[in-house]
Amino acid sequence: MLRLRLLGGLEVERAGRVELTRLPSRAAVLLLARLALQPRRQHPREELVELLWPGVELDVGRNRLRQTLSTLRALLETEEAPVFQADRMQISLLPGALVTDAAELEAGRLPAQERGELLPGFFDDWVVAERHRLGALADALPTPRPPVVPDVPVVPAAVPPSPAVATMATSLPRYLTRYFAPPGRLDALAARWPETRLTTLIGPGGVGKTRLAVELAWLQYRQQHWSCGMAALAEVRDEAALVSALERALTVPPGGGWPALEVALQDPAAVRLLVLDNAEQAIGVVAAAAERLLALSPALCLLVTSRHALELDGETLVDVQPLSDEGDTALALFIDRARAVRADFHASRENQAALTELIAALEGLPLALELAAARVRSFSPAQMLAQWREAPTGGNAMPSWLANPTRAPRHASMVGLLDWSLRLLGDGPRALLDRLAALPGPFAWADVAALDGTPEALAELTGHSLVQTGDDAEPRYRLLELLRRGVLARVTPSAQRAARGQLRAALRDWALALGWQAPITHWHPRRDLARALIGCAVDDGDAATGLQLALAMRPCWESDGVDRRLVDQLGHLLQAAPPQSAGHELRAHLAFTHGDRALALAEAELALQLAGNDPAARAPALVRRAWVLLAGDNREQGQTRPLEEAVSLARRVGDAATEARAWQQLAAIAISRDQPAQAEALYARSQELWETVGHARQAAARLRNRAQCLIELGDVATAVEWIMACQRMAQADGDGVGQLDAAYTLAMAHAARRDWTAALTAARQALGIAHARHHLHARALSLQMFPRLLARLRQPEAALQLAAFSQHYWQRHLGALGVRESRQLARVRRLAAVQLSPAQAQLAWSSGQTLELAQALSLAGA
Repeated sequence: MLRLRLLGGLEVERAGRVELTRLPSRAAVLLLARLALQPRRQHPREELVELLWPGVELDVGRNRLRQTLSTLRALLETEEAPVFQADRMQISLLPGALVTDAAELEAGRLPAQERGELLPGFFDDWVVAERHRLGALADALPTPRPPVVPDVPVVPAAVPPSPAVATMATSLPRYLTRYFAPPGRLDALAARWPETRLTTLIGPGGVGKTRLAVELAWLQYRQQHWSCGMAALAEVRDEAALVSALERALTVPPGGGWPALEVALQDPAAVRLLVLDNAEQAIGVVAAAAERLLALSPALCLLVTSRHALELDGETLVDVQPLSDEGDTALALFIDRARAVRADFHASRENQAALTELIAALEGLPLALELAAARVRSFSPAQMLAQWREAPTGGNAMPSWLANPTRAPRHASMVGLLDWSLRLLGDGPRALLDRLAALPGPFAWADVAALDGTPEALAELTGHSLVQTGDDAEPRYRLLELLRRGVLARVTPSAQRAARGQLRAALRDWALALGWQAPITHWHPRRDLARALIGCAVDDGDAATGLQLALAMRPCWESDGVDRRLVDQLGHLLQAAPPQSAGHELRAHLAFTHGDRALALAEAELALQLAGNDPAARAPALVRRAWVLLAGDNREQGQTRPLEEAVSLARRVGDAATEARAWQQLAAIAISRDQPAQAEALYARSQELWETVGHARQAAARLRNRAQCLIELGDVATAVEWIMACQRMAQADGDGVGQLDAAYTLAMAHAARRDWTAALTAARQALGIAHARHHLHARALSLQMFPRLLARLRQPEAALQLAAFSQHYWQRHLGALGVRESRQLARVRRLAAVQLSPAQAQLAWSSGQTLELAQALSLAGA
């Protein structure tokens, strides 16, 4: 006779030996299970076709059914032991040919440790219905105590050792799926016992607190021979319900109350580790019970799972984090759960990128990964990712594959998890959460206050693990994206826009009050949120405030560098907001920094046009146009007179900053004329003006310009002294552009001393900073240093390749090379030609012209 295991997985035994653990197809598994679960029934073929292949043409389905039955017969039947009987109308099992563990469960003969879930990974309606029926039956059956284990349990030092006693895991669930945890997590937590007697695992819903607690308890049971139990508290609201849950966990007859629990805990075989699962909805009741339990049994350790701490003395909190930083673990979890529904699923070249991005989008939240993986029969990772991106932030914000009705209601969907959490909140924290969910990124306490939040409301949200807290010196807060979307589904679009508009205006006022004198480090906590709010200002109908915020944040953009998105977002704002010269002037600066000289020049001209005869607007517009023209090719291009006009206008309106910028550009003209002494004097005048208005960062930048002039004048020692002072200031200030400019100037100084190795090191530092901060102009400048240095270090092929690349890169983004830069490249070509044959030199130059940026950066060693 065959024995078929369906609970917890598929196994076919013959004469006590396992012959099969998988079948060739999903249809074969389902057909065999359907027949075995109803062994006395004659199953009509049409019914089986519809169950196995819903909606298929009847003739096609009949053919598939014949093939599937033939496969099962070949695998299971012998001449002496047939299993199936079939005719043209129906199929059934031969009486007595096969027995199942499901039938043994119904007869009450199946041991508790073998009572798994029916066909895990299969979610056909009839399978789910049968799974629920068998599960309810198993819950109603008594749980036998496991046999005595002869090992002596480990007890705390304060408790005298007892004789050998039975150990048990009275009420720990047995999961049918593998557990995936970051390496070392279980051992690190288990090492806390028995010294730590009260441990609470806290974290957002779906992060895996319950599974982690159960795995820890089983670890203690198997390795330390502790008796373990688990009390499920999800439905507990008062002390009476809690006592009932504890009675079940400790296998105490119901109705005995605390006296019976106390007696049970004094037993030598009493539970040593008790898991209290889902404590958050009755936190006060559970806290009081925890204190009482620990007092009753000095050997007892409690492991609590909750979205909120018990806040008891001696409690150790363990913040259970999603697997967002554990990519391999998250990927392994997804693939394992996906293979339960599609045995051939694997990470391939075709789906790897989408799979990785999908896991990152779900932030490694275990429940979300399991829900998504269970749907790989219907959607590929790429399709799920596309649906995630397209899902709105209001209404139905969650894709359909983030729900599974076969699970317990709280874990059936991400929305169900959120509902459970929201019911535990007061009105004030709930209203604050609605406003915070409208924010498109992490936020600081000042942002919470700007949205009328209170410390108490924020503390309640973080206490319930709804708001995550970073470890920075100034805490940073964020909502998991899944949670944020779920909250937004309950918030009207107008309320979302209102919250973002309120914070956008508050950020603008904060930035204006901060001013350009503030260290760049003061801008960092709110920089990313400001950028996100600028990006959605047009869609929110708040372009004017968005533009004001972008202008107020200017000191941060000038120091930190920007990517192309901010340039484009600023363009959208300028189209939607009233015309403003200052906005176009800022966009000209950012566009050139990002390497779009044509756009920068067009924006500078538009800024000048909008300025008209207003001296306060015309002066900075004149300076910006001159800067774009001069920085592009270091030629004068007739900008002396416009800059002199800008000086006059700036003085008329008392704009010392614009006057300082104008002197800076006049100094650049002197450099283009090979007049370093005059340029140094003009930079000094600009530096003095910046110091007058208290802008230390810009004053230091002009000191670096003066150091560059001194290098050309031969006073390298003084130049290095100035550069090092500027570098220290930039590091203390958090000024990224200042740091890369200092490194660039230091490379110039080392090259002047002919210390080519030190110069190369400094140039690599400058290039690395420029690249990391998306500062294309500085990246292009830094790349121009490498050909000469590599040629001097007798690396002529690399020198010529980078010379060709840097020339092409500059011309593509910033226009024609300046005269000085062209002469420098010509010298490099001559120097390399001495070290190479003409053919080698030409090959190196040609290959350099075809390099990608990543290849050039690698060649430079940055």
